[in-house]
Amino acid sequence: MLDPRILRTLVAEASLAPSVHNIQPTRWRPEDGRVVVTADPARRLPIGDPEGRDVAVSHGCAVEGFRIAAASQGLAVEVAPDGSDVAVLTLKGVAEVDPLAAFVGARRTYRGRFEASPSARDACARLAETCPDLVMLQEQEAIADLAALYDDASLRWFRRADYRAELVSWMRLSRRHADWARDGLNAEAMAMSPFEAAGAGFVLGPGVFEALDEVGLARALVAEAPIVRSATAVALFHRPADEPPFETGRRFYRVWLAFTQAGLSASPMAVLADDEAASASLRAEHGLGLDRRLITAFRLGLAPARRQPPKPRLPLESLILL
Repeated sequence: MLDPRILRTLVAEASLAPSVHNIQPTRWRPEDGRVVVTADPARRLPIGDPEGRDVAVSHGCAVEGFRIAAASQGLAVEVAPDGSDVAVLTLKGVAEVDPLAAFVGARRTYRGRFEASPSARDACARLAETCPDLVMLQEQEAIADLAALYDDASLRWFRRADYRAELVSWMRLSRRHADWARDGLNAEAMAMSPFEAAGAGFVLGPGVFEALDEVGLARALVAEAPIVRSATAVALFHRPADEPPFETGRRFYRVWLAFTQAGLSASPMAVLADDEAASASLRAEHGLGLDRRLITAFRLGLAPARRQPPKPRLPLESLILL
C-alpha cells in the first residue's frame, strides 16, 4: 500500500504541471495499492473546450508530473488509461531519476516581453534539432507574421461573448479574489499591473467589448503583437493526429520542461491551434500534413530576472480523494 505521506509528496509535485486556464481538473484516489486518476466534473471549459481535449491534455500533464515525481523517489509507475476514469497508476519496480525532474519547480508561464539574448537563440536552435515535434520559427519576419495571425485569431474568439465570460470566470484580476492563490489566471501570472488588470475586467465585460469593437478600438486593446514579436522564437508543437489527448499531454509537459532545462521561458498561444483559420494557415505554411495535429504554439525567449511568486494551486486536501 502506498504510504499516504509519499502520495501527498507525489501529488504535490504533479499539481505543478500546467493545466488549461490553470483549472486543475485532475484528482487522485488511492485504491487497493494503486492510484486512480479521475476528473473533477465541475472543472471544465464547455465553451472554449467543448470536446474536452484541453482538459484531457491537462490530465496527461498531471500524470506525467506524478511519474516524474515518483521516479525521484525511486518508484516506477505503470500508467493504464481507463475508460471510466482518466487512468490507473500502479507503482512497481525501481526507476532512475528523470533528467527533467530538476526543472519542475522552475517551469513558469511568462507572458511579458522577452529580452534579447544570443544564448536563447542558440538554445532554440538546439531544440529545433532535437525535438521532432517542434517547428521552430526564429526569423523576425516569420514571428511578426505569426503575431498578426495571433491577434486576428484572438479577436475572433474575444468577439464571442460566451467565450469571454468563461475566460473572465477563471481570471483573478484582484488580490482580493478568494481564489487568487488557488487556481485560474491571476493578474500577477498574466504580467498585468493592477491598473491593467482593472482595465481588462472592464474591457472584457458584457456590452463594453462590443461597443469598443464597433468603434474599432477592441483590437488594439486585446492585441499582443508587440509582446509576441519580442520572442526569440515561436515553436509550433504538433503531434500525431490520432494520438489520444491524454498522451499528448504527457509529451506536452516534457517539451515544456525541456524549454526550462534549456534556460528558456515559454508562453503557449493556444488560440493558434483552436482557431480553425489560424491553424489551417500554419499547417499549410509549415507543411504539417493531415497525419499531424497542431497542439499549440509556444512563445520562447529569455525572461527578465524577477521575483517568482508561488504558483496558484489548490490545497492537497482538494486533490486527493479519500
